[in-house]
Amino acid sequence: MNDSLNPGTIRIRHPVPELPPATRAPTFSLDHQPIRGLRVGLRHDAWRSWTLICQVWADLLRRDGAEPVVLFAGSRTGAEGEQTRADIEKWGGQVDCAVSGIGT
Repeated sequence: MNDSLNPGTIRIRHPVPELPPATRAPTFSLDHQPIRGLRVGLRHDAWRSWTLICQVWADLLRRDGAEPVVLFAGSRTGAEGEQTRADIEKWGGQVDCAVSGIGT
């Protein structure tokens, strides 16, 4: 559309609605603290890809002076689910920070 006040000017409309604010999960920051000397939790479950990722991360953490504490999270229901919750509670008290895999 030509602008009658400025001949030769074209206005381009961009009909995209404003996006709602992003909702993010809470995060934890080490506040630029070095990773060396920290106990870093790596939690994974039955996804084979996360098993491999945890192995790679553990090697990298060891290389950088951290101590990886790996937890395999089992079933979420029944007796095994109760054991998984207890394991996660105990694990959470043993680490300075953690990376958790995708829950299935």
